[in-house]
Formats: sequence, C-alpha cells, structure tokens
Amino acid sequence: MSDFKNLNSVIGNGKSYKVPIYQRDYSWRKNDEVEDLWNDILELEIEKSHYMGYLVLLAENKTDESYLIIDGQQRLITLSILTLAVTRLLKEWAEGGIEKELNEERRKEEIRRYLGNVDTSATGTGSFLPIIPKLTLNRNNDDFYKSYLMQLRQPTSLSRQKPSVKLMQQAFNYFYEKLKEKFEKEKSGAALTQFLEKTIGTGLIFTVIEVSDDLVAFKVFETLNARGVKLSPADLLKNYLFSKAAKRGEIDLDEAERRWVNISNALANSDITTFIRHYWNSKYKIARHAGLFKVIKEKVNDADEAFDFLDSLEKQAEFYTGFDTPFDDSLWDKEERKYLHVIKLLEVTTCYSLMLSFLANLPRKDFAKLLNEIAIISLRYSIAQLNPNEAEVAYSNIANQIYDKKLTDVKGIILALKNIYVDDKAFESAFATAQINTKRKKQLVKYLLIKLENQIANSDYSDEDSQATIEHILPENPRSVWEDSFKPDLQDEYIYRLGNYALLSASTNKKLDNETRFANKLDVYKQSPYKITKEFCLYEEFTPKELQARQAKLAKLAKGIWKSSFIGN
Repeated sequence: MSDFKNLNSVIGNGKSYKVPIYQRDYSWRKNDEVEDLWNDILELEIEKSHYMGYLVLLAENKTDESYLIIDGQQRLITLSILTLAVTRLLKEWAEGGIEKELNEERRKEEIRRYLGNVDTSATGTGSFLPIIPKLTLNRNNDDFYKSYLMQLRQPTSLSRQKPSVKLMQQAFNYFYEKLKEKFEKEKSGAALTQFLEKTIGTGLIFTVIEVSDDLVAFKVFETLNARGVKLSPADLLKNYLFSKAAKRGEIDLDEAERRWVNISNALANSDITTFIRHYWNSKYKIARHAGLFKVIKEKVNDADEAFDFLDSLEKQAEFYTGFDTPFDDSLWDKEERKYLHVIKLLEVTTCYSLMLSFLANLPRKDFAKLLNEIAIISLRYSIAQLNPNEAEVAYSNIANQIYDKKLTDVKGIILALKNIYVDDKAFESAFATAQINTKRKKQLVKYLLIKLENQIANSDYSDEDSQATIEHILPENPRSVWEDSFKPDLQDEYIYRLGNYALLSASTNKKLDNETRFANKLDVYKQSPYKITKEFCLYEEFTPKELQARQAKLAKLAKGIWKSSFIGN
C-alpha cells in the first residue's frame, strides 16, 4: 500500500517508528545532505511543497501503529533533529523572558506533536503524563538521541563520540544556528511554530509505502531511489543476517557485525553484492541479482545458519578480490597470475563462481591449469560475442557439481564446459572480423598482438613487460591522404579491426602520424623488430582487401594459440 503524505500526517496520530538495531548508523553530513534539506525547506516559502521521496515502513504492531523504518531513517532522524532545534530556541526565548509561558507551552506542544507520544497508561501522582519518544534509533545512536539530543544537552567532548553521533550533533547545531539566524529580528514563538507546523509540516511530501515483510521490501528497492542511500541486495541481506544474530543477543550481533566488516575490508573495491551472488552461484542453483535476497532468505533461517553463511563468505572474500588483482604476489603464484591477468583483460566475471568452487573443494596445485583453460574458453567466447548469461549458467552448473563431488579434476570440469567452447571454425571466423577498440581495451589488444608475435617469431614476449606499442596502420584519425585507400564513410568500420593493428617500438611509433602514407609507413615497418609488423604488413598498398586478408592470416594462427588441451573439434 502506498500513499502521498506530508510530514504532519507521517509523524502524527500517535504513530511511532523504530530503526532496526542492525541498520546502519546516522550518516548525513552537515555541509552536504543536511544543508541540502535546509535549502529545500527555505524554498517551501515560495514553492509550497517539496517531494522527499519514498518512506518504506514495515508494520511492527498495527494495534499501536508502531513501524520499522526499512528505508527513510536518515530523513526522519534529520527532521526530528530539526524539530529539537526548534524546541531549544523556544526554550531559550522562554527562559529569556520572551512570552515565557506561551513559548514554554509551544515547546511542550511541538514535543507532543513531532517528538513523543503521551504515555496514557502511566500511573502515579505526577501532575503530567510522561512522553515516549516517537522515534527509536539503532543501537549505536539511540542512547545519544534520547540522553542528549532529546534532553537538549551537549556532550562534554564531542571528539570522543562515535562518527555517527558527531554527525547528529553537528546537524542539530547547524539547524539551531540557521533557525536562530532566520528569526533573529523577530523572536516570535508563533512565527517559529508556524514555520515548523505549516511550512515544514505540510510542505514536505513523502510517498509512504507499507510492506508486509522484508521480502516485499526488497522488491520495492528494485525501483526506488530516495534521497537516502538506496539499499542494495547486500544491504538488505546484511540487515537480515544481523536480525537473525540479534535474536541471540548483542554479543552475537557484535560478532556478526565484525565478520561483515572483515568481509567488506577483504573485498576492497569489489562490489559486495556481486561477490555474494558469485559465491551463491558457486554452491547453489544460479540466482540473478533481483532474486538473490529471496533465495538466500529461504536457506538461512536462524542464527546458526546466518553465522555459517558469514563464515563461508569471509573465507572466500580474499580469493574473490584477488581475481581482480592478479599481480598480488602473496596470493597467486606466477602461473596463476598469468592466466588471471588474461581473464581480467577480458573483463569476464561469469567464471568466478566456478573459480570459487574449485578453490573451496579441489587441490590448489591444479588451479593454474584450470585458469589457463578458463582464459582460453573465455577468450574464444568473447571474440565470438556470445551471450554471457549462457556462459554464467554453465559455469554455475559446473561449480555446483564440484561442490557435490561429482566433478573432481580439471579435465572433467573442462569437458563439462564443452557446450560453451567455441570450436575452431567458429572462432577463426569470428577472429577474422573482430574489432576491439584500443581506447577502451588497449591492454587486451596488446596481449593478443604479443601472443600472435610469439607464435610467428617463436619468441617469448610478455604483454606486461614488452616495450612494444600498438600501431594503427589506418590511423585512428586518418587525414585526406588515406581517403583513396579507405573511403571516409567506411573508415570507422576498419580502424579498430584486429587486422589493422601492428607492433612498433615506442621511439619508432613517434615518427609516424595521421598524415603518413602507407608507402612511407612500410619503410618503417620493415625495420620493426616484430615479425607481425615486418613480415605481416608487406603489401604494395593497404586497403580493406589487404586488411581483411591480413586479419584472416592472424585468425588461422589464433585458433592454434588459444586452444583447449582437453576439448577437441
């Protein structure tokens, strides 16, 4: 169920809101999101309304209208802090003799309206009923919110507080100073409360979505992007795992949080959601991004299973991030680095589930052999421009079989991947017409050329170490001297063809430019130390015909270079 509601409707009528204890801490910064919100509020005096985005709520107890905040906590907390700044100003005015009784009554009314619900069930002889805060924050922020902000107290030393607590206090101080400045000339409690109730309370508009469970919440997150940070599947999964751990108490919740931090730190720059999906696909039937949370939630039902899941993720995280850092000497040996480098150049990740499964279940000594075969299969598949989704399904299926002990050696694994191995005929045909843009994949082009050179010249260059540079025979920005050989409307079709690339030393390459004719280039090519240039560019002229013929020759070599040791044709 969704509906448009202003702030007064959201926060009024006895409703209360709770940030789950496992949700992230307060994170809005004074000079960023907080300042943006204040500027939006100032615009309300002209625009009358401002859309605040989605507020996703999970009814915790419909009887007393208590809700868990699934998304929108940053906005609600910040608006609560703004209201507290209003009450502080009213209190100061009252204590300073400005409409003392009226401003004190206004302060109490704003607390009841926006910050707390009256506890009508309380007993005793006091002259007034106690106030229960409408908002309960997570475990790292709630004590400060209730003990300091709600009491209008400031900590003796803010520098010793948690980062999120500092941000909360800074937001409070920011709003207090802005309100004080805005009402400096007219210290009117009526004007101040009208600003809060009418301008802000009626002008800030939310789309409120009430969901029945956290799985429905995930489906909502697929399409929402509110002012706050959109929850990813990993965020939602983290909250779910923490909620399971929290049922055993704060000690277990703390431990779950430590393990999650370890996983995040190990992954470095790798996307945690993608990692979790690849890990999942290495053990279980393949799950797509949109269905990831659902399938994990069905498998992980209690605290023990949550910790088992976190343990497995933690063990695999270091290897996973190492896939993207192939030259990590502490993790990979020389052969492993070489083949991981190729997979990285190809920008292929569909095979990661298989690689994780192998490392978890089979002897490490055979991993380099597996990587070599995966690099060959991936290169053929990439050059043929086939659907990566089909390859991912195949890799996941084989990874599952490794976990189930149905596949136990490299040969069996590779033979099981035969259906995604591009045969010689198809690979040669695809290679003969392939284009790879050096602006995006320069290192991949260099790798291909160096491997071809090694085959032609029986040499042993490495693309990482070689001083060779890529030469575009037809220049990337050809001048008019090339128009007779390649018609202007056809030039883009050939510039990034593999048959248009050669190798030169850096010093030699500098001597050539976009206006150098082929005949002049040929004199330079004949002096190149690289046979792919010196012997494979010997044409009287260079036109599409010669380019295609040259690339066809390279394609015949390619099918022998990148060839599986196990799969025949």
